[in-house]
Parts: sequence; C-alpha cells; structure tokens
Amino acid sequence: MTLTKQLWLAIAAIMSFAFGIGLLVSVWSAKNYLEEQLRLKNIDNANLLALSISQVEKDPVLIELLVSAQFDIGHYRQIRLTSPAGEVMVERVSDAPADGVPDWFIRLIPLHADPGIAQVQSGWNQYGTLTVVSDDSYAYQSLWKGNVRLLGWFLLGALLYGVIGTLILRSVTRPLREVVKQAEAIGARRFHTIPEPRTHEFRILVRAMNVLSDRVRSMLEEEAAQLERLRRDAQYDAVTGLMNREHFINKVQAALSEEDAALSGSLFILRLIDLIGMNRELGREATDVLLKRVAASLQASCPDASCLVGRLNGSDFAVLAPDADAVAELAQRIYANALLAMDGVGVSTGHVALLGGTAYHHGDTVSRVLSYADLALGRAAQEGGSAVETGAGADAEWRMAPSMAAGWRSLIETALERRLIRFETYPVLDRQRELLHYEAPARVRHPESELLMSAREFMPWVSRLGLVERIDAAVFERALEWLEGNPGQLCINLSAQSVCNAQAHGRFAAALAGRRQLAERLWIDIPEFVAYRHAGEFRGFCGKIKPLGCKIGLEHVGSLVGRMGELYDVGLDYLKIDSAIIRDIDHSMGNQTFLRGLCTIAHAMGMIVIAEGVSRQEESACLLELGFNAVTGPAVRLNESGA
Repeated sequence: MTLTKQLWLAIAAIMSFAFGIGLLVSVWSAKNYLEEQLRLKNIDNANLLALSISQVEKDPVLIELLVSAQFDIGHYRQIRLTSPAGEVMVERVSDAPADGVPDWFIRLIPLHADPGIAQVQSGWNQYGTLTVVSDDSYAYQSLWKGNVRLLGWFLLGALLYGVIGTLILRSVTRPLREVVKQAEAIGARRFHTIPEPRTHEFRILVRAMNVLSDRVRSMLEEEAAQLERLRRDAQYDAVTGLMNREHFINKVQAALSEEDAALSGSLFILRLIDLIGMNRELGREATDVLLKRVAASLQASCPDASCLVGRLNGSDFAVLAPDADAVAELAQRIYANALLAMDGVGVSTGHVALLGGTAYHHGDTVSRVLSYADLALGRAAQEGGSAVETGAGADAEWRMAPSMAAGWRSLIETALERRLIRFETYPVLDRQRELLHYEAPARVRHPESELLMSAREFMPWVSRLGLVERIDAAVFERALEWLEGNPGQLCINLSAQSVCNAQAHGRFAAALAGRRQLAERLWIDIPEFVAYRHAGEFRGFCGKIKPLGCKIGLEHVGSLVGRMGELYDVGLDYLKIDSAIIRDIDHSMGNQTFLRGLCTIAHAMGMIVIAEGVSRQEESACLLELGFNAVTGPAVRLNESGA
C-alpha cells in the first residue's frame, strides 16, 4: 500500500471518529433539549387544562367536550382524567407514527419526557387528576432532520477538505515522488541530483540521496579517467601522442573491411632518415620536440576529422585519409608541412625525410596497401623526396564523380519510393552462445535488378545529396515490418542527423506508439561521437524513445571512453566496442587491461558490452573472459549456439 493511501486512510479514520463524536454529542444534546421542552409543555398544558375544567360545571358531557377539544387542537399523545378513586373518567389517546422518521431511528434514540400532571378542583374538593402527554412525533422529525442536515454538511465538508487535502498532499509529497524517481534512476544506473525541498524530513532524505548520487557519479568519472589513461597507454605513442603501430594497423584493417567504411582513400608513410644520428646530434629532449612537431604537422595536414595519424616505429609515421582521391596533391602537402616542422630545430632539411603514398579502395588487404606504400618510399629514396604509387586502389570506377550525382539521386529516391530497403542480418551471441539480437545493416536493392548495394556504396551519395534522414526513416519503417514478420530481436543504425532532429524523434515515437511488444525487440545503434558532440539532442532522443521500450546503445566505442562519466544520467543499454580495439585482442595485453576496465565501468552503469568485428574464435574466448556480454563478427555464427 502506498504512503498516500495510508495517509488518506488515516485522515478518513480521524475524520470519521471526529464526526461520530460530534454527532453523538449533538444527538445527546438535542435529545435532552427536546425531552425537557416536551416535559415543560406537558406540565403547562396539564395545568392550563386543569384550571379550565376546575372553573366549569362538573357536567361529564361538558368535561369530555373540553378534553376532546384540547386533544384535537393541541397535538397530544394522551390526555386522561381520573377520579380520586383512580377510575378513568375521560381519556383520549393517539398512536399516529412520526411521518418521515425511520423506525430504527426511533428505537435507537427514544424520547422519554415526563407527563404533565395537574389536579382538577370542584370548589374546595378534588374532582380528579389530569395527565397530559404531548405528541413527540414532531420532536422525532426535528431530531431526524437535524441529524440529516448535520450528515450532509459533514459530507460536503469532507469533500471540500478532500480536495484541499489532495492538493496539499500532492505538494507535500512531491519531494517524495522525486526521491522515488531518483532511487529508480540509481537502480537503472542513472545518477542525478534533485533540489532540496523545504520540508525538514524530506530535505534530509533528499540530501542523503543527492550525496549518494554524487559519490557514485564521482566514482564513475574517476574510473572513466583511469580508463582513458589505460586506453592511451595501450593505443598511443608516449612521445608524440599519435596512435601506436598496433592500433593504427587495426584502424587501417577496419577502414578496408568494415561495412560503413569509405569506398576509397589514401595511405602515406613518412620516414625520418637517420633518427639515431639526429638523436646523437640534438640530444634526446630536442629530438622529442622534433618528433612532436612532425606529429603535429601530420595532424594539421589531414583533410578532415576522419583522417588518422599514427607512429609505426621510431622513425616511421603514417597517415590514413579516407575519401581522399587527390593522392599526389595531398602527399605534397604532407611532405611540405613535415619539412617545415623540422626546420629551425638544428636539422638540415635536405634529405632528412621521405614520404611514400598510395591509394586504396575498400576490400584491399592491409599487406597489399602497405606494400605499395613501401614501394613509394623506395621511389622517394631514389628521387630524394616524396613519391606516390597508384596501383593499390585508385581505379577510376571507385571515384565518385560529381557528374554522377543526378543518377545517384534518381536511383536512391526511386528505391525509397518503391520501398526497396532491405536488411542483411548477422547474429550477436551472448556468453551462452545464444542469440541476443541480429545486426541489420541496410541494403538498397537496385530498382532495375536484384543487385543489393551496401552502405559503403550508397551512403556517401546519400550524405552528399542530403537524403540521410529519409534513409533512416525507411530503415526504421522496414525494421518494424521485419519485427512483425520474424521472431527474435533486431538492431538498426541511426545517423547523427536523425538523432539531432526533434521532428524525427516525434516520427519514430509515433511509429512505436501502441506497439510496445515490437519496441521491446528493437535495438538502436548510435555513433559514439553523437553522444558527446550533440549531448543535448542525444538525451532528448533517449528521453523520447527509451520509455517506449527500445534499447539504445553506442557503436564503434573506443576513442571517447574517457568521457563515459558524462553519460551517467542517460541510461544507455549497451556499448559496442570498435573492431579496431578487438582485433588480435588475445595477443595485446595492453588492450586487454583497457577492455577489462571498460567492462567493469560499463557494468557499473548498467550497460552490457558487445564486441564488434570478432574474426577468430581465440578473440571471442578472450573477450568473454575479459567480461564482454556478447560478440559479433565474421567468426560468430548461429550454428555455434545450435540454433
């Protein structure tokens, strides 16, 4: 039973007790008053009638007429005249009931008024004794109506007090409801504070809950900071702050194989000649400054935020530039900026650095791309500067010519109109090797054939043509259709544009309204960067969609885990860890330490952790040992679970 109901029962019991006492006192007082009035009336009427009879002749007929006349006009229950010997001379009796008064009320509250007794004289002799009892039906009617009115006023007052009490109770218990919501949020691993109320008792409780929430949030932030330090130690070079070789190669592998990676791009390797000699000539500190300046110049040369820079070894640096087609032009810019960074630190820039570059396209192998980059470095050594090899993947068929925009727009819009969005499903298995949900990357069927185009083929054009939100809407609609026709749970991807659009939130919520059974089977992946770069819009999206039953999580998690503490109040359901961190995890002790800590803090926030891109069974076994809840990737098949 809720506290509100208990308070109402207590109020009802107290008011009923008070009304009962008040009614009892009122009835007792009214009863005594009416009995007294009836007694006085009996006495007065008896004396008056006795006096009248005493003054007339004692003719029996005349006396009977006087008694009858008085009885008929005076509302009496009984008038009786008896002789001194006790014989009844005249008697009139009425047994008329009290109209409108229940019998149970008369039995419950009987009126007992003493009769009026007077002596009738005949000269100096006593003629008889007169007994008068007034009719008490009017008294009963008055008593009954008075109590009915009292009950009516009580009910009206109770209704009025109930309305006022409800408003007061809501105001008083509002802090309690907020505390309940806060406690539920903590149970769901969401930690926030609420304002302290004016009520002293509630203020103490709210203050204690806020302290608890702040402490847990601080703990999560400290753990996230420690996790960020572990990540940087495992994945980044200590001197330059760039990606180390292992992490950079994993990123290159992801760029060549992942579903949503760019179709083409460029890879560059910058080699510092005779770094050992520079170290002897300049000293360790000056050499470290030189390396940092070179690293900064490479980062500044990147064409966009998707560009990655790493340090492969002591003297080799690498730049990965997805979607960069002008390989030669970008190579010249990178090389020139690197030479400029080395100028002024006491090193001759004549032949201190070489740059080799190559183009690639999606599907190439890492070894093939690196081999072409090495060939370019060999040519650069012969030519004394920079060189570019185009054999790795700069085929014209992979370049997105602007003249193709009209054709792509027509193709995509036709596919949307004909509802040609399809899914290719991949299983996500939990620790028991049972199906958790299906990953469902979108495909677009060509309007004129059965060809299915993957996201890496159509998404660049969708983005350029401003059709991302329409694609997301079609994917969402297709997901609901799939859930209606198939068992199991489905996971789809939504773009940053849809997450940041409040109107899209409303459309998604309207599509899920009244379909909670479907919503509870729908998982939604959001890119990791969206949760931090668009925090307000992301929270609005979660606040709109999560109450409907959907599960919301982040995908490609890895580069921003140090800010995970900022998500303490969102209530995310899961994290999908980037495949670049997962790859070869069974051989990377640094990443194992990092991922073990990541699982710990994610579980503390109520999230499950899923590994993306698992390519070997050894990786899967290692990840589950580290604390991962589920895995997906090329090595994960439904037949592992016997499904």
